[in-house]
Amino acid sequence: MIQNLRLYSGLTMFAYVLTHLLNHAAGIVSPELMETVGDFTTEVWQFPPLEILLLVSLVTHFLLACGRLTGRRSLRLRNSEWAQMILGLCIPFLLFRHIIATRIIELGFGVSSDFERVLLDLAVFIPFQGILQAITVIVVWTHGCIGIHFWLRVKPFYPKWRGTLGTFAILIPTMSLAGYGAAAAEIIRRAEEGGRKYVFGVLEAADVNQAAIDFYENALIPASIFTIALALAPFGVRQIRQTIDRAKRGPMLSLPNGRFVRVPPGATVLEALRDAGIPMASVCGGHGRCTTCRLHCGSGTDQLAAPGEIEAAALKSIQAPRGMRLACQIRPQNDLAIAPLMPPNATARDGRRPGGLSGSERQVVSIFIDLRDSTRLGELKMPYDVLFILNQFFAEMTEALRATGGYYAQFTGDGLMALYGHDSEDTENTILQAFEGAAEMLRRIEGLNEHLKSELPHKLRIGIGMHMGKAIVGEMGPPGRENISAIGDTINTAARLEAQTKGHGVPLVISKTLFDHGPIPLPENAVLHEVALRGKDQSVAYYALDAMPDLTQTKR
Repeated sequence: MIQNLRLYSGLTMFAYVLTHLLNHAAGIVSPELMETVGDFTTEVWQFPPLEILLLVSLVTHFLLACGRLTGRRSLRLRNSEWAQMILGLCIPFLLFRHIIATRIIELGFGVSSDFERVLLDLAVFIPFQGILQAITVIVVWTHGCIGIHFWLRVKPFYPKWRGTLGTFAILIPTMSLAGYGAAAAEIIRRAEEGGRKYVFGVLEAADVNQAAIDFYENALIPASIFTIALALAPFGVRQIRQTIDRAKRGPMLSLPNGRFVRVPPGATVLEALRDAGIPMASVCGGHGRCTTCRLHCGSGTDQLAAPGEIEAAALKSIQAPRGMRLACQIRPQNDLAIAPLMPPNATARDGRRPGGLSGSERQVVSIFIDLRDSTRLGELKMPYDVLFILNQFFAEMTEALRATGGYYAQFTGDGLMALYGHDSEDTENTILQAFEGAAEMLRRIEGLNEHLKSELPHKLRIGIGMHMGKAIVGEMGPPGRENISAIGDTINTAARLEAQTKGHGVPLVISKTLFDHGPIPLPENAVLHEVALRGKDQSVAYYALDAMPDLTQTKR
């Protein structure tokens, strides 16, 4: 609820700023066009319900932002987060003069705030304020754009539109400042040519009076002090809170590497880890939207509070298994064992992966593919020629997987490991896709032989081993280079079955399990083999096939 209030109040103000800047851009033509365009942009916001909404949004957004800053136990923030926070705290100080000189004296003293009068103030009477106003445009717009970036970066469509939105983010303030500068230059020219007659004519038409001028001058110092106090108050409150917290003993986090981290009372796990200098992914800035700060919680999990509305929705969206929580949302009151499940450089795209893929048992079909006679190929061809052929081979195998719903899980020199069903619960469809993938690989090898006929000393051949069963599927590999793969007896068995293709002299060795549970009928001439594979105590039943089964005759 609070996050939504902060978001929607910010979007309301951003809409106002956007219309205001578009209004400024009309100044490229003339101040009069600014006034005309203003009837359809800024003037709309003076409709009482909208003006009240804008004022409430301003107060709400600022209070919630200050409350978030006050509640932070750690100020170890990313540069973009620091920029957004500092720019936001500067906005009241930069804006108050302009607000007093326009809307407040308009409501309190009947002074018109038409663009010609305002530009006369900013360009002729108080040029310093004119420069400050240009700086304010940049600060307010940048603050808003960073906030929108934080909001959108977890959305799937954002990477595609980021460049376009970035272009508009630069173009709009540039046009606004150009219009503001052009209109100000025109007012200066008119003042120089018309002299006192022009200046007093504008002031008289705007009903500028001494009471309004006195009010503005008398309000400057108190308003300056007040806005500076507003900016500094969250830091002061936060410091007092931290001083009180130091007197309390917070719970302890234990990490897999044996390190322990003290959690300040009321802090989130994300704040505690960052304060301890432990890198932790958090693309959305700790708002519970990206799920990149996901953790596996061990001992102490039962004493955690149940997920709130935001965390529950995020965990549901990634089908999180039991024990997974978000570091930015949990505030432990007791000692807790945790294990971060994503690298510190995880992206928004990583956060959209199903939670179970961080390490869970799944029913999968594992396929091992090996290129035959690759050693002989290396003896007969130059290294770069071999590299070219291998690249063609892997490209074709990868495309076969992509076309049939498989996942390229592991590179094995002159072969690869593929997975089917790592993100599905439909066993029959998974098996069918795996058979289709194997058939597509065999077809593509034939096509590759034809395409590279002049380059090959002999025809390329592959051996394919297929098996189905339970495996631990998750992100594996060195830090920062993880990829989805699998481990377990099912994977080892598939690898051993692929090795059997050499002994039988066939391209396919498929475990009996796949035919028992899948929709593919067993070929009539298939012979069942049951042997103890290398490294295994129990025997495995399989079929050695010299051609793919008929996939058009699936069982109904």
